[in-house]
Amino acid sequence: MTYLHAADPRRFRLALLLAACLALVPAALAQIGGDPDTLADLAGLEGEALETGTFRTSGGLVVEPVVRNGALYAVRMQSTVFDDAAAREVAALVGAATGFGADIEQPVLDFLAPAVPELAGEGPSVVGIERFRLTLDVNGADAPYDVTFALALAELPADAFPESRHAKGPADAPIVIREFSDFSCPACRRFVLDVLPRLEATLLPRGDVRIEYHHFPLIGSFPNSLRAAEVSECVADANPEDDEAFWRYHDALFERQAEWSRVGDADALLLAIARDAGVSLEGVDACLAEERHVGALEEAYQVALSLQLRGTPSVFVGGYRLENFGDLGAYQQAIAYLEAFGALAEATEAAD
Repeated sequence: MTYLHAADPRRFRLALLLAACLALVPAALAQIGGDPDTLADLAGLEGEALETGTFRTSGGLVVEPVVRNGALYAVRMQSTVFDDAAAREVAALVGAATGFGADIEQPVLDFLAPAVPELAGEGPSVVGIERFRLTLDVNGADAPYDVTFALALAELPADAFPESRHAKGPADAPIVIREFSDFSCPACRRFVLDVLPRLEATLLPRGDVRIEYHHFPLIGSFPNSLRAAEVSECVADANPEDDEAFWRYHDALFERQAEWSRVGDADALLLAIARDAGVSLEGVDACLAEERHVGALEEAYQVALSLQLRGTPSVFVGGYRLENFGDLGAYQQAIAYLEAFGALAEATEAAD
């Protein structure tokens, strides 16, 4: 399977599609996660229902809603003779299913016109549209092409994520918020000082939410990132009976980020911040001398890259990555997806 990236010069049109999407705001809760029976109506399509559970539009596009736990999980579409009419129907369905409506239709059309012939015979190719994923499989040597589309939420499986040593909330919580962060990152500081307290106040009281911290030290971007992460792990080692020691140091590092993040030799200041945070430093010097956590932190960096993370903070709710980590509504929407067909639905089925 081919994944298209804006950095690929042969795929520069993808960058235009993504740029158009970044300015969009869903008109309502995306149809994915909602009632599958109203999709065609929302897209303004006419046609007929087939016995197989699919829907054939007046333009000949065959639409197959994929349903999980009674909610629309994905949409499959196929046009054996892909033309302008079929492209408009695909764009309308993308708008309805994502909740972006008519605002996304023209960017999709502008993308499809040159991309379909270019992708002929290359196998399935994936285009990211905000938190959604549109897969195209173009068959045929010449137009009219036989094209299969699939639209779904971009979702990573739980086993794609590493275990976290530091978390708030129940260990068995079905909703897991994962933050991949760098202590030197200014945007991460904003997340910790502004967003995290709101998440703790609004979501942790539910009792089914866990918030995890994952190291993603941007090696090469900030000179003291790796060292700060290393000291934080040594502080955790030095306070085995105090679950909050890591978090107190975590908060202090972000609060005083400007003091230590770009100094030449940060060790003394990093340790002073730990003392001021009221954590024990017994054994920290030995931990640092033996580089006890360096290997694990370098591995965490590689894992973040394997997840195709390009910056910090990168925030996931379950397997869904948030484009706007500062919007509490985005967390609620991701939880609604989990309730519809993710971890919460599976937990409910297991309980029944």
